[in-house]
Amino acid sequence: MALKDILVHIDDRPSCAQRIAAARDLALAHEAQLTGLYATEFPFFSLHHTNAEADREKARELFRSRTEARGLQTDWVEIDCTKAGIGMSEAVNFHAYYRDLLVIGQTDGSGEHAVPKDLPERAVLGAGRPVLILPYASDLDTVGRRVLLAWRGGPESSRAVHDAMPFLQQARSVTVISVRTPGGDGEFGPASGDLVGHLARHGVSATFEEVDPAGLAVGDMLLNRATDLGSDLLVMGAFAQSRRAIPGLGEVGRHLLKYMTIPVLMSH
Repeated sequence: MALKDILVHIDDRPSCAQRIAAARDLALAHEAQLTGLYATEFPFFSLHHTNAEADREKARELFRSRTEARGLQTDWVEIDCTKAGIGMSEAVNFHAYYRDLLVIGQTDGSGEHAVPKDLPERAVLGAGRPVLILPYASDLDTVGRRVLLAWRGGPESSRAVHDAMPFLQQARSVTVISVRTPGGDGEFGPASGDLVGHLARHGVSATFEEVDPAGLAVGDMLLNRATDLGSDLLVMGAFAQSRRAIPGLGEVGRHLLKYMTIPVLMSH
């Protein structure tokens, strides 16, 4: 898959400018069109949205100012979720269906902005496309030069590998990591050979390591290893589970959405 059509979610949070810049750089690197999506949800409930038109114009201007670059094709979409009768998460997912990649921001936890706290989780589970989540509290000089690829045998990891192929093929280094767990890949044969060989046939030179969590949560182990390697992108398959009959991300996915320190590309 090539990245030729990228969608970035625009909102009023301070991290949005950095999100647009990261999406812009990806679009330029992959010669892709970049579409900004600005959605409002129940503005009459939020003191922040006392002037909805002024907020929309500010968002448009921010997107325009951050994406002015030679050769970059852009588009702009606005949706009033109240009039449309859908939630913001559904609106974002709907527009992601016919894009190659969705770029959104990590929930900042402040509760001061009209963005659903579960937007990243709902996007990963519902967009049907790879979702790149950017941390709200980190400076992003680069995204995808040094990739850490979390591997666990299964359809989610397999899809993540193939969704991330455009990133992997442009990366300067790729490290595949498999966390040793009971019933994991290691009990059925070496997890490294087939995957590393497959990546090589796509022009990706990768190293493989299998690690023991040594009492750490898998999410913490991945973030610690990403720090050790200086990784600027973590790729992983998003496993789902039901909590009180409501579909949601598994434990590792939820942990990373909460504590991420680098961009995370998730596929489900």
